[in-house]
Amino acid sequence: MLELMKKDLAYKLISIFLASLLWFYVTNLQNPIVDKTIQVPITYNGLKEGLTTGDRPQKVDVKVKGPSSIVNTLTAKEFTVTVDLSQVKLGEASFSPKIDPPSGVELVSWNPRTIQLQVDAIMEKQLPIKVNTVGTAAPGYSHFEPDITPSRVVVKGAQQFLSTLDHAQVTVDLNQTKENLILNLSVIVIDKNGEQVPNSMIEINPQTVQVYVPVIQNIPTKVVPINPTLVGKPKENWRVSRVILEPETVKITGAYDKLEKVSQIVTQPIDITGIGENLVTQVALTPPEGVSLLYEPAVKVLVQVEEAPTTKTLSDIPVVVDSEPTGSIATLSPEKISLTVQGSRQEIEALETGSIKALIDLTGLTEEGVHQMEVKIVLPPNLQVLKVEPSKIEVTIDTGN
Repeated sequence: MLELMKKDLAYKLISIFLASLLWFYVTNLQNPIVDKTIQVPITYNGLKEGLTTGDRPQKVDVKVKGPSSIVNTLTAKEFTVTVDLSQVKLGEASFSPKIDPPSGVELVSWNPRTIQLQVDAIMEKQLPIKVNTVGTAAPGYSHFEPDITPSRVVVKGAQQFLSTLDHAQVTVDLNQTKENLILNLSVIVIDKNGEQVPNSMIEINPQTVQVYVPVIQNIPTKVVPINPTLVGKPKENWRVSRVILEPETVKITGAYDKLEKVSQIVTQPIDITGIGENLVTQVALTPPEGVSLLYEPAVKVLVQVEEAPTTKTLSDIPVVVDSEPTGSIATLSPEKISLTVQGSRQEIEALETGSIKALIDLTGLTEEGVHQMEVKIVLPPNLQVLKVEPSKIEVTIDTGN
């Protein structure tokens, strides 16, 4: 009986093995093991504030294998590929992406195996904006230099990358226009090779600027100076020292006979009554009848004022002989002079007779007789001689012979 059971058990085990073999055969025939390469986006985590990695690879090719029923339905959304940047330092660094494949498949390989990144500090740089014009104004019309607001942009990005940038740029299409153009245009950045920089590499602030392009009909023009019209007077003991205009000239247009008569354009009145400090203002221009301004409707004016100098007259200043000839006696007539000087109020009030010298230089004068000699005045700094009375005195040389 036992031998019969052992014989049946052997048959049973063989049957189970053959059945399993047949099941695996059928399964592999209908659901074979296959491989597949999927392009998966990379997620970068942990980069510290103030650092950037510049241009990063955005995807990695991931190869997996497994049953065709699973592998053939896989998409990139079922994978996770991350790179940890929390420990990076400035300079070049190499990173291995961490890949989490979905269950039921085996990770075979990925490409690239490592990711090379250049870690740099984020910095800012100001760039001037240049205008690139395309097309032309309508026939019989001309455009003038555009005005940009603001005239510069701030570019933010990797420090080393910023050193390759040259300028910012906007493009104006004149498109046969007959009128002034006021446009809000997007800013691009150009590197030192003349190539446009991808916006993904930098931040631009502001991203758009306003551009004003004057467009006028081609008629006679003339450039003339601008003359300020001042009315009133500064406060007592003050005076206007200088007037600065920006711009100093203006381009005007009109008929030839009208332009020939215009030598300047005046501003509207600028009231300086009672001012005791510099005045900064903006005023319109007043063109004569029959003449038009091209594109300077107003000018900036700086009126600089200063305390007016004051004068003082001093009498009985003794005249001193400088370098009297040896062996001769010099007699002066008169021996004293009066002097009028000019300077600031503080300096005039502090002026004393003892700080003034009136000199007669007799160097080389040996001839006996009467001579007319000019008086030399020596003053403290910042004072000016207005009048010397008399300016010349008689010098009598007596040699004793």
